[in-house]
Amino acid sequence: MRPSQIRLVAVAGVLAVAIGVTTAFVVGRDGASPASPVAAADTTSTTVAVATNPSPAPAPKPNPAPNPPADREAQAAKRAAVTFLRELGMRDPVAATYRKTGAATAEVGLHPRAGEGGRKFDQVTTLVQLHRYANGWLPTGAQAVNTIEVDQPLPYSRIESPVTVSGLSVAYEGTVHVTVLEDRRGPDRVLGKGFVNGGGTELAPFKGSIAFRYQTVGVDAGWVVFSGDTGTGDGIISATAVRIRFVNSDHTPQVLGVTTTPAPIGSAQLVTLRGTGTLTVDVRAFGADEVRVLLVPAGTGGRPHAKLLGVDTSGEDGERWSVSWRYPDEPFHGHLLIQVNGRGGTAEHDGIAVLHE
Repeated sequence: MRPSQIRLVAVAGVLAVAIGVTTAFVVGRDGASPASPVAAADTTSTTVAVATNPSPAPAPKPNPAPNPPADREAQAAKRAAVTFLRELGMRDPVAATYRKTGAATAEVGLHPRAGEGGRKFDQVTTLVQLHRYANGWLPTGAQAVNTIEVDQPLPYSRIESPVTVSGLSVAYEGTVHVTVLEDRRGPDRVLGKGFVNGGGTELAPFKGSIAFRYQTVGVDAGWVVFSGDTGTGDGIISATAVRIRFVNSDHTPQVLGVTTTPAPIGSAQLVTLRGTGTLTVDVRAFGADEVRVLLVPAGTGGRPHAKLLGVDTSGEDGERWSVSWRYPDEPFHGHLLIQVNGRGGTAEHDGIAVLHE
């Protein structure tokens, strides 16, 4: 082949490569998905490098999923519970669990970080109940786990000195310390202290009365706190705290009458429920500010496990009160406990039994 023919073949080859590359780019833009050129060509050079079986580009590593935002509501509730138990005397309390119990209520489980001899705790010893208000979470009660169950006083009762206390407990040498506090900013003010004796190795009944001085004028609410004696002076391990209000009137409330729909039957005053429905409790009372209706399980020691069915704080004419409860289709046997609170104290009625078959 003559030299002129060789030059023409070379030029034709370069043009063919250039046209092929251009075609690849055009197809890539017009097609359904972008395409990468198979070869790169430099039209200023007579040397063409063709890649065969090119290595695929490494796939980009996915960005790590962002950490979910911290549950601010749970953290705020835990902080409030820790502060509360620290004020009651628990050293270095640890908030171990959080559970929502309603739209604006929660329960936090706590324990001391360490006990006697630096022994680490790994189980919850106290459950703190809280309610979320506009200014944050506030404690409404506390329950020592499996150690102190309080029958008296009921939560939100109005008390005066001496206050009767009773329930079941197990503590070191059977001793349960009882403290009456009034609300104030920071640690609550101690109005009185005492102790009662329950079980030393297993739950046993306790009962006694605790004297306390008058609360500060204008203060309406406080706490009765029960805590076991550790025998070491290292702070409390657990506590049951009952929210109370103080008597500030001479007009003691009275329960004048209680009726239910459906009505009780027989001399046993038994209300029988089936399926789902509504139980309505109507109360006539004197000297009341509110009426609370609770359902107490049958058997001894049921009061600490009573379920609040409802509260009426705006009774008609200050004498007629009503609470309705939408009951589920679940078996139950117990009795109604009617708590009538007024500025002069608390009255109770518990003569109506309830059975859900």
